[in-house]
Amino acid sequence: MKKIWDAQNGQALYAIDEEALHNRVLNKKDKAAKIASWTEWMLIGSLLFSTGIIMTAAIYKSKYEMVPMAMAALMAIVSAIIYQRRVKRLSWQNNFENSIIGNMDQALANADYQVKLSRSVRWLLLAVAGLTVAGLIASGAQWWTGALVALFFVVVYYGARWEYRTFYVSQKKNLQDMRNKLETWKDSDIDHSEYDGLI
Repeated sequence: MKKIWDAQNGQALYAIDEEALHNRVLNKKDKAAKIASWTEWMLIGSLLFSTGIIMTAAIYKSKYEMVPMAMAALMAIVSAIIYQRRVKRLSWQNNFENSIIGNMDQALANADYQVKLSRSVRWLLLAVAGLTVAGLIASGAQWWTGALVALFFVVVYYGARWEYRTFYVSQKKNLQDMRNKLETWKDSDIDHSEYDGLI
């Protein structure tokens, strides 16, 4: 907010500092894009790394069992899908107008993408957990080994769900609330004092 003086009425008035507000929106837009990009590369790298380990072990032992091969194929396919979605996401980054609302829409689009990506990762985690347990059963491992592995995946799943709700869904909601305020701010007759939290 900027404090200005109304010489005619002799009282202080308040107005939105549009430059400061736009800078804050730009920061949120850049942050949302960086989080999405970091998540994409982290997932692609970890999936390809895991695929490489499985394939290397299979080649070294000359044992090409169905479950490990299925897991390696799944991870390779998912990493390709994530990369394809990344290319698509980057292709629409310049489709937004260069304005406060346009930049906020871009931040929201990236946040929504991150929410969907995080949700998809949890489904992938369940698939990997199922294949891992199936592989242990097929190899004749002790029941408690399968139970420990299953417990590990349960903990990881709930951790991923906590992250999904605490960070990604919350970030999207905050951006949506801010955008709604920005839309309302277009009405020049409103009391701008309620927007102190925007800048």
